[in-house]
Amino acid sequence: MFHPTILHIVVLILAFVIVFGCSRGPKRPADMPNPTPCIVVVTFGGEVIEGVSVYLTPEDRHVNPWGAAGLTNAEGRAIMKTDSAFAGAIPGNYVISFRKLAEPIDMNTPPSLIPEKYTLGKSQETIAVSKDQSEYTFSLDAL
Repeated sequence: MFHPTILHIVVLILAFVIVFGCSRGPKRPADMPNPTPCIVVVTFGGEVIEGVSVYLTPEDRHVNPWGAAGLTNAEGRAIMKTDSAFAGAIPGNYVISFRKLAEPIDMNTPPSLIPEKYTLGKSQETIAVSKDQSEYTFSLDAL
């Protein structure tokens, strides 16, 4: 009768992890062009700001149906991802919008610390993502 040893069990577990656990992430759709590196740096009132959601909405969804989004880190840098999964953004023209949720204090607290003129559906800010540039800076004002 076969009695597995610790070594056999470890080898089986490692084989299982290698075969089933080493995913390379979602497969990029065949009709999606290659994204180009895209980092958006956000300042607010002259200071970098952490925790800002940044959204790139294509100006013409017939030309480019792929949006991108990212979240600023402590340095105010958002690494954009197309379709929430693929590093970078598809080159093209976008409306860029921003959102940073406020901690709920009371009913009078605004839902976003970013002024409404920069939010999704209201923003008039644009960005032209190109293969020749990988970093874009946006200075938001409080008005």
